[in-house]
Amino acid sequence: MKASKLTIIGLAILFTGLTVCKKPDAEVTEAPKKPADLSAVVVFAVGDSKIQHADQTEEKAQLGSLLKTGDNVVTGDNGKVDIQFADGSSIRISPKSAIDFARLSQDNAGTTDTQIALVSGKVFAKVNKAKKEDNFTVVTPTAIAGVRGTSFIVESAEGKPAKVKVVEGSVAFAPRVPALEKLSEEEISKNGDLKKLQESIAKAEVILEKDQASTQSAKSAELAKSADIQSLDLSKAFKTSEKEKLVVESAKLTKNEEQEIKTIVTVDKQTAQEIVKLSESAQTEKLDELKKQEIDTKKHEIEKEVAKRQEEEKKKFEDSLASQPKDFKSKKDIVNYYERIEKIVLVDGKTVIGAIINQENGQLIVHTENGVKKIDMDNVEEVIYDLQQKSKF
Repeated sequence: MKASKLTIIGLAILFTGLTVCKKPDAEVTEAPKKPADLSAVVVFAVGDSKIQHADQTEEKAQLGSLLKTGDNVVTGDNGKVDIQFADGSSIRISPKSAIDFARLSQDNAGTTDTQIALVSGKVFAKVNKAKKEDNFTVVTPTAIAGVRGTSFIVESAEGKPAKVKVVEGSVAFAPRVPALEKLSEEEISKNGDLKKLQESIAKAEVILEKDQASTQSAKSAELAKSADIQSLDLSKAFKTSEKEKLVVESAKLTKNEEQEIKTIVTVDKQTAQEIVKLSESAQTEKLDELKKQEIDTKKHEIEKEVAKRQEEEKKKFEDSLASQPKDFKSKKDIVNYYERIEKIVLVDGKTVIGAIINQENGQLIVHTENGVKKIDMDNVEEVIYDLQQKSKF
């Protein structure tokens, strides 16, 4: 719990212009060493996405694009970007999302501190915490997820409460009050109501384990809308934090969510270093055309290899849908997972209702509430798609 409080306070920098005010020591004998800045690298990108750097420059998100503290990534309607961090952790940014990189650093003891802000959209993550002290947090405008070594999903639609689903490991999930985060501990301790609210927010944290999820209530998310503490009704805020508790539920992943988390691209350390080196070399203006062509060729080779692995993982996952099918109790379960359902009308007048997994060797592979069925295409009269829009399940 203590670590989570520190994380919440530390993340106040994210929504206050990235300005850090540090109280000077009473006696300074030696200036403390600053944490070393780390870089993250794009290892896979498809569709329309761009990177906006802290120095106001902009580039298309592509293999080898480097990201540092203060940079952000915006994905288009069909954009998808996989980013790998120095510790081997990786994230996939979904279409129509915006991510800010609040902090990418490592201290003298080798402890990494990764803080990313999901401004809007959806992010999938696989976190590799080599040390217990390593910090990986995802903050949304209304909540914060402190990761404890896991793979998970965070979603934050604009103006709506945050959602977290844990696939592996655990996540500390808590609501945020940015107006409170802007204050120092001294300012909070002098005001009984502020202290009371801070303690209430801390107690609201829940630990989500594997296959668990939680979604903020709309009233809880409202606490994040006050720009400063003066505009926050402390009495109302306290009552809301006390009443609107985070509820731990079963994490019901959709087929697309499960596929995305399982197909996040990661590369070995040597390849990651090579990608970075190629990217840095390509930015050197003094290179002749022959050298630039050589660099481009190497980058295309890595891109092809990464894309190949991506397709292999996707195929492996799709094959598992039929070979190791999930047990659905109802048609509603099918709709919740596949986000669609079809009605297959057979030549003899009979019907089969389920989600079409694949079509191969002249057969439809259909996942029904009674298991997976294979239907010869010669026996199919008609397929009614998107049946969930026409019928209630």
